[in-house]
Amino acid sequence: MVVDFHTHIFKNDVIESREKYFGDKNYYFLYSGEKARMINHNMMLDSMNDSGIDFAVAMGFPWYEEKHCDEQNEYFNDVYDLSKGRIIPFGSVPIRNGIDIDRYVKGIKESGLFGIGEIAFYKEGMNQRNNNILRQIFDSAQRYFLPVCLHVNEPVGHEYMGKYEPSLKILYSILLDFPDLTIILAHWGGGLFLYELMPEVQEAFKNVYYDTAASPFLYSDEIYDIVIRIVGSKKILFGSDYPLIKFKRYLNSINTCVKDIEDRENIIHKNAKDILNI
Repeated sequence: MVVDFHTHIFKNDVIESREKYFGDKNYYFLYSGEKARMINHNMMLDSMNDSGIDFAVAMGFPWYEEKHCDEQNEYFNDVYDLSKGRIIPFGSVPIRNGIDIDRYVKGIKESGLFGIGEIAFYKEGMNQRNNNILRQIFDSAQRYFLPVCLHVNEPVGHEYMGKYEPSLKILYSILLDFPDLTIILAHWGGGLFLYELMPEVQEAFKNVYYDTAASPFLYSDEIYDIVIRIVGSKKILFGSDYPLIKFKRYLNSINTCVKDIEDRENIIHKNAKDILNI
């Protein structure tokens, strides 16, 4: 079995009429360019079939505008049935002040969506306002027993669209307050896994996972062996960020670099099944 824990889909209108959504600053920032690829659930299923992917988690977009967030969550409410259970949708919360975040999170839980995310602060980064929003989301997610996926990019290296200062020290202080919440730090957690060499960090991060999304654009394949040695394979999730990168680029690397069969199975499907209860 293969479970991709990090993919992205949009409803047809968002794909075909992008300009209608350019008023949302987060969407405009990431998807106003012609090269930004977007797909719907049917296109996702076709690609999954071609690449031998059994299940895929569809991450929601961090909309700023409530109406667009609501539309996406409504679409995602149908995606699980439309895909016959193969696409597992996460819900989104608007990334702005003045939102009843607990109401959104409760709605995500009651509608049957499987988690929250991908939360990201592409336009503004982790400023004080966004840190407060993140704390509120974590608090409600913990209350309703929902896993959360958070975009965390690396603080050094080349620049790219959507990269922001991850403020790892501040993020760490927030994570400390939610030790029982299942948190997936996307993109290898921006390198935060390294600090699990510190016993107190390892203890605090007992429910923190790292996904591999965008790894071929960021790191050499040695990353797999290094992270396994530091945190163990039970805390790593295969995530492709599809359609950004094709599934097989990851699977080829994982099959080549992760020699131990149990480690491979943990990364490719076992950890995901434990989190999602599938």
